[in-house]
Amino acid sequence: MIGIDIAFCTGLLKEVGDDLYAKFTEMQGTPPHDFEELAHRFQQLNGQAEEVLRSVLQANYPDIRWSDGEFDLEEQRQAMRSGDCWICDPLDGAFHFFQGFTFWSTALCLTRDGAPVFSAVYDPCRRELFHAVQGEGAYLNGTRIGAGQKRELKHAVVATSHPTLVSKDGRLVQTVQGLSRVMSRSMITRMLGSVSLQLAYVANGRLDAYWEHGNDTFDWLPGALLVQEAGGTVTDTEGRPFGQGPGGIAAASRMLHPQLIAALQEEAV
Repeated sequence: MIGIDIAFCTGLLKEVGDDLYAKFTEMQGTPPHDFEELAHRFQQLNGQAEEVLRSVLQANYPDIRWSDGEFDLEEQRQAMRSGDCWICDPLDGAFHFFQGFTFWSTALCLTRDGAPVFSAVYDPCRRELFHAVQGEGAYLNGTRIGAGQKRELKHAVVATSHPTLVSKDGRLVQTVQGLSRVMSRSMITRMLGSVSLQLAYVANGRLDAYWEHGNDTFDWLPGALLVQEAGGTVTDTEGRPFGQGPGGIAAASRMLHPQLIAALQEEAV
């Protein structure tokens, strides 16, 4: 038992997502002129959506902590240590949102002692709600879903994401190396946008695998539970247990996951 009302929480997430979608349609044709304007719009809309989720969830579940650690690694480590904690990404895929692309989502996750026990990812543009509960499976609009059944990576459609901002921490180099290794061994490789939504697509077989380097654990937790509950495998990019740390994420069906890890560890072609 995870102690929350699943229908209430997913309904709340849909309300927030649909409100963002209304703003998305209003802004069509008016992308930000520069990064400063984009950042201002993001802070405004993301902050409003987060406050709605926070206020309602804290009113209904006052004993569950709320984490503000989306962009704060130390706060993430604190939130992951013990007890129950809400993790939220109101606007996952913000660049797509403000440029008018439809591949963005709203995500919510409940962790217990650092592990996800409930997650929901809502795509307002397609009105698709993915959710999972630990031990109870993964669902799309109430229908149970499962990861893909392909047996060979060479037939797989895989996805990844690059660092939002180029930095000197090595992630860009890792991403380029990973692309070289996986693209040469898979059928198609894509970068689609929202991380939570790409992982949700792995959970229902639209994508066969997803990997990403870095330490953005909060971005990955909602989708990671979806993949696991859909029968897939989730580890870091070296095949170690997925969790807090710099090891990234590698998610795929059980048959493809070993091949994905092997490709990421092999020499670039």
